[in-house]
Amino acid sequence: MKLKVEINNTDKSPVKKNFIKKVVMLTLKKNGCLELAKKNVTLSFAWVSENEMHRINKQYRKKDKATDVLSFCEFEDIEKLKKTTDPELFLGELILCYNYIKESARECLSEIDLQKELARIIAHGVLHLLGYSHSQKMFAIQDAVKKEIVI
Repeated sequence: MKLKVEINNTDKSPVKKNFIKKVVMLTLKKNGCLELAKKNVTLSFAWVSENEMHRINKQYRKKDKATDVLSFCEFEDIEKLKKTTDPELFLGELILCYNYIKESARECLSEIDLQKELARIIAHGVLHLLGYSHSQKMFAIQDAVKKEIVI
């Protein structure tokens, strides 16, 4: 699989592109989504401020607060994703708020803990793009990614 990651970093997040790519690849591996193996896969990432995340969350989810990640998938469910024959595949966009994630992790924060939490949140968003809803399987995959990511 060839993975292309597009990043719009309006909030000047310090998260590096190769870290994001490592997390995405590990998430796809842990998911076992073999249908993507021969495709050129593109994901879009946007790092936004807490105010912007609040606005987007309110507009699209009717939640009047900021959050860590929002996922906007290209496919309605995993079955439609699996059936696509196009070799060029856009999975969707993740909108993330670095400051929200950092503040949420602050209680036990060290540089490594923050990186692990970022990996878990990115994996969570990628799994939503693959059609996962909150479930034990989803949480197990994102926690495995968090545990195994090499920083």
